[in-house]
Amino acid sequence: MAKDIAWGRYPARYGVHLSNVISRVSWGAVWAGFMIALGMEALLSLFGLFVGFGMFNWKAANPGAGIAAWTTIWYFVTVGCSMFFGAWCAARLSGNPVREAGILHGITTWGLTTIVSIAVLALGSWSALRTGVDVLSTAAIATAQVAPSAINQTPPSQLSQTERQAGQTMTQLQQNAGPAAQATAHAISKVALGGWIGLLIGFITAILGGLAGLPRSVVIEEQRVPAGPGTLAA
Repeated sequence: MAKDIAWGRYPARYGVHLSNVISRVSWGAVWAGFMIALGMEALLSLFGLFVGFGMFNWKAANPGAGIAAWTTIWYFVTVGCSMFFGAWCAARLSGNPVREAGILHGITTWGLTTIVSIAVLALGSWSALRTGVDVLSTAAIATAQVAPSAINQTPPSQLSQTERQAGQTMTQLQQNAGPAAQATAHAISKVALGGWIGLLIGFITAILGGLAGLPRSVVIEEQRVPAGPGTLAA
């Protein structure tokens, strides 16, 4: 009789490397971690909205005081916790005790969750973005056409005065558009920086979750197989 080792449905002899017994990537574990991370994001996001809107007080001098700070802090907490727990579950369900495998399972879960979250956010904010682009386009067209339309509808005797008024109107519109564009660019820059910090926090916590979720042991069942031409004598 000879003794061979079998783990699950993968038979192996003594001395076989663990990488030949356990698959390097378990996509089932990655998808499970991804779904868990999305569920955690939804759970924590709804709680953050509950607290944030509960802070609104129309009787106060500044009704929205503290909401922006709370939203930023809770966004970081939501990303960190959801990515850590999703990566932990992916690494644990993979069954692979190798450290690098746990990290890679966590990073893969982070990447998949990030792509889906950004896609959902983009779809949800597309209507608002399209409305803003339409408003800016309408304002630009009106600014460009204010002088010609005014000149064409004015008698020649009043042309100089109309030109002067049109020039003043265009100058005022340009002066108002400059600060508005600067404020918009500043707001977009702040949002992008906050999103980058959130992604970095999620990346780091996914690595930590992958390390923390490593299986502490691997069950390898020993079974006896009949001796044959291809087996060694015991």
